[in-house]
Amino acid sequence: MLRERISLFRRLNVAVDLIITTASFFIAYYIRSEFASDRLSNVFPLTDYLWLLSVILPLWWLLFTMHGAYASQRTTPLLGLNWIVIRVVFWGGVFLFATLYAFKYFLISRWLVGSFLVINAVLLILEKTAIMVWLHFIRKKGYNFRTVLVVGIGDRLREIIQRIKQHSYWGMKVIGFVTVDSSQTNPTTNGIERLGSLRDLPDLLHRHVVDEVIFAVPIGHLDQIESSIRVCEEQGIKTQIAMHFYTPSIAKTYVEDMDGLPMLTYSTTPEDLGKLYFKRVFDVAVVLIGLIVLSPLLLLIALAVKLSSSGPVLFKQQRIGLNGREFMCYKFRTMVKDAEALKAQLEGLNEMTGPVFKMSNDPRVTKVGRVLRKFSLDELPQLFNVLWGDLSLVGPRPPIIEEVQQYERWQRRRLSMRPGITGIWQVEGRNTIADFDAWVRLDLQYIDNWSLMLDFKILLKTIPSVLLGRGAH
Repeated sequence: MLRERISLFRRLNVAVDLIITTASFFIAYYIRSEFASDRLSNVFPLTDYLWLLSVILPLWWLLFTMHGAYASQRTTPLLGLNWIVIRVVFWGGVFLFATLYAFKYFLISRWLVGSFLVINAVLLILEKTAIMVWLHFIRKKGYNFRTVLVVGIGDRLREIIQRIKQHSYWGMKVIGFVTVDSSQTNPTTNGIERLGSLRDLPDLLHRHVVDEVIFAVPIGHLDQIESSIRVCEEQGIKTQIAMHFYTPSIAKTYVEDMDGLPMLTYSTTPEDLGKLYFKRVFDVAVVLIGLIVLSPLLLLIALAVKLSSSGPVLFKQQRIGLNGREFMCYKFRTMVKDAEALKAQLEGLNEMTGPVFKMSNDPRVTKVGRVLRKFSLDELPQLFNVLWGDLSLVGPRPPIIEEVQQYERWQRRRLSMRPGITGIWQVEGRNTIADFDAWVRLDLQYIDNWSLMLDFKILLKTIPSVLLGRGAH
């Protein structure tokens, strides 16, 4: 009966989502037709646009399904559920506009489609919020709950029971626990009664109403629970394994699927593919526009470098990128032709700690080079590195091979994200930061707190830093 109820609820959820989406379209059409003016031309009759619903409704259902909206959301926070709605409407909108452009449907009002997306997102968020608030309320009252049996020992057992108790709106009722160690004599844990040991599990499943079994065991006891999991599987009882075998201090934990094989994954870098894809698309779009706009300036700089001193216009250097990948980094040459050969004579004047070499009045820098460095104009050729995927607009500073060879183990984590032309190290002081460890910690701070908004903030802060030449040598 429980499964039938869950299936019915999911079908109702799909139906409500599609009804709201349809209503959003009609509301958007009504608003668009009411606000027709000289700037917004009159729209065609509603019947001319109804075919769009035959695209929108199955597309929305597919996107909601792909984003897991119709899976169990008992333990999903409200913000997470609403984020699903935003992603569905965003990608649905991208598909709609791309389709209209590709098939030259210029007679379809873009204002109509845009207003539909906004109205749809708002109404769907209100719907999801109302449903979740209602479910939380009735679950706290003792309705719509699932009975849970916890199998475990020690801190992991206590943590699972405590979390379920703290979140009564999940609608999960722990009827008891089963120990994996027969020597354990505690009759209760966090107020929950011990019902037996692992060998008693088949009998307990017969004597009690159990909707779900949660295994919370240390990694050393995994081999003991295999037969118990099979018992649950044979009886059609949902089984979950709490996989906090290791508590990372930095990495985030999640489960990946490898062709049907679940993989417990620890990652210290952002793994949201949608956001990372947007970051890449944004980088390419900005670089393409930038290269077109800045092309006259690039030619002038190239001419100035060529006329100011002998040597090539571009300085090429092997750098280390994502996870240790080597790539050729390009900059406008700012030093004399044999600068690398002269570096050994200046090692004692290094103003940085650690493997990085920096000095304020480097005699190898040309007059034109000083100007280029002050305003970071020497780094403009790195836009091509961004286009090729070696760099991002924002990210950790790309180190040279010799630096990486001297890294301590903890410092190598700065290579776990694609390096950038600018970064938090640039807006926080650029070359005024003399301690290499502090420099690395800034990069790690960026990786641990990365978001699209953080990238935008760094880009905006980079503009005055570059224009005013703050912190540059």
